[in-house]
Amino acid sequence: MTISFLVDTDILSLFAKTEAIQILLRLFGAERLPITPGVFSELLAPLDYGYDFPHQVFANSTVVSLSSTELELYAQLRLEGNVSSADAEQIAVCHTRAWVYVTMDRVAARIAASHQVHTVDLYALFKALRKGEVLTDDALYKLILRMEHLDRTKFPFRDEFFSP
Repeated sequence: MTISFLVDTDILSLFAKTEAIQILLRLFGAERLPITPGVFSELLAPLDYGYDFPHQVFANSTVVSLSSTELELYAQLRLEGNVSSADAEQIAVCHTRAWVYVTMDRVAARIAASHQVHTVDLYALFKALRKGEVLTDDALYKLILRMEHLDRTKFPFRDEFFSP
């Protein structure tokens, strides 16, 4: 059984910045990553500032169109005003198609859950990379460190993935 999914812009950006999009493809058993038009638009913004990492996402993704039912839910979510356009699109698609929503955004995850959308966060994604043997413990830890460095952040759960 193939599980379909949508990954939010932030996670796609993390993996693209570290040149690790292929890792996501391997994890999901996909040839291409589905993205919504809103995610595509959000990924265009860094290009205006001279960043080229979005090209990695574009080269390995396919834009999915929203159905009329998905557009109705999208409009409802946007009018509520709690999520971005891209998040609203992803929640609408995942709700209608019973896809999994992979997000770092806690507000979007909470709203998705209220619409019966199964969500996966970055922590669970890293655990899946380890459990699915997509990456060794050492490779996963190095990826996390690289992401933290390039994104100028620190993941609170990083040390859980440390393998001495």
